[in-house]
Amino acid sequence: MKTEIRIKASEARRLKNDSAFLAFVQEVRDDQIQIFTASEASQSGAREEAHAIIRALNQIEAKLNATISAETFLDRKQRK
Repeated sequence: MKTEIRIKASEARRLKNDSAFLAFVQEVRDDQIQIFTASEASQSGAREEAHAIIRALNQIEAKLNATISAETFLDRKQRK
């Protein structure tokens, strides 16, 4: 269990530090914001999809952060 937490945290840190990954995520986010802001009143489906994609990107980032935090918590717990 401890090893798995450390491996996942290492992978999460690698992704958060990978400039290509971050650039792709930002590009997708920017595309979806453009769709959301440029849509017409009748294009509610496009806005809903763009919103869902942005929320998914936010969830991915939150999961990466939570995985790194889990290792930090483990380290603090082991020091006691």
